[in-house]
Amino acid sequence: MDSDFTTGNKTVDRMSRINITGNIIPAAWYKTIRKSTGKPYLNAIVILSDIVYWYRAAEIRDEGSGQLIGFRKRFHSDLLQRSYQQLADQFGISKRDANNAIVELEKLGVIKRVFRTLCINGQQVPNVLFLDLDVDILLALTYPAEEAAGEEMAEEKSGGYPAQISDTPGVCAVSHQNERGVPPVFVGGVTEISGRVPPERGGPPAENSGTNTEITSVDYNKDYPILSYQEVEARFKKQIEYEILKHDYPDDDRLDEMVRIAVDVLTTEAETVRVNKENRKAEQVKAQLCKLNLFHMQYVLSSLGQNDKKAHNIRAVIITSLYNAVNTLGNYYGNLVQYHAANREGKGGEQTANVG
Repeated sequence: MDSDFTTGNKTVDRMSRINITGNIIPAAWYKTIRKSTGKPYLNAIVILSDIVYWYRAAEIRDEGSGQLIGFRKRFHSDLLQRSYQQLADQFGISKRDANNAIVELEKLGVIKRVFRTLCINGQQVPNVLFLDLDVDILLALTYPAEEAAGEEMAEEKSGGYPAQISDTPGVCAVSHQNERGVPPVFVGGVTEISGRVPPERGGPPAENSGTNTEITSVDYNKDYPILSYQEVEARFKKQIEYEILKHDYPDDDRLDEMVRIAVDVLTTEAETVRVNKENRKAEQVKAQLCKLNLFHMQYVLSSLGQNDKKAHNIRAVIITSLYNAVNTLGNYYGNLVQYHAANREGKGGEQTANVG
């Protein structure tokens, strides 16, 4: 740093060279976002700071001149998509704590939860959480002193009548704005820790919870990032109860091979997949694989074990077997029941003849 521009303190001078970016927490939030005990609601504060960061526009600058030419949003869809688990992992808190903090922020009116059903790689994913931000309420939480002054000016212009309470909990909306256009006034700032969502409950709240949620069913696949291979694999293993199958077939490598091939199909971007020696639409095949469960996998493993013929293309055989298992499992068990029933009757007749 040039000696002509110094503060006289080496630490301050060095800090002035550091460009710190990221989440910002206004000091006022420690007074306006509080628990019922009166203490600052730290989890809600840090989560709100992250939400605000994502809703802050990113600059677009000309590569040659460095001039500012516009702004862009940081997230893919029309609203910010964040899961409770993502927030929990980011801030080192439990999923329940993240859930409760979001609920309390919604009670303040500064955010709104929107639950959507997404179609990702042909798989329906319900109750995906999106977060909307109310900038007017954010201003009231961030500048409470200025808003209080605005309230007094509004009361003077309205003839001394008190401000009208809005429908949003914890927010007082001025009935007559002054000439400067004062936004809604925040009063109190203390939230009640009530109506919390249970630890593993990820769906929308009950109708009487008093929160403003919106549930939509729209295909946002174009704007929404595709799930990673690992995420699809984890979901598929849970779907087929992989741990139980692995316990029952500990030395059968075909199980892991079937899982890998199924996940490859579920994550493919190809338009068609070859099944039964013909090309079928990939979305149709994916939808069929999404119906597989523990019993289907057991059936396919059993069928492959009974097949003595050598397969030239084992991948094609496994895809076809998994695809057909959904439709043929019922007939298989029906025939199996009839077979055992016939055997029991035959053995019973022989025993009766011998006794006679």
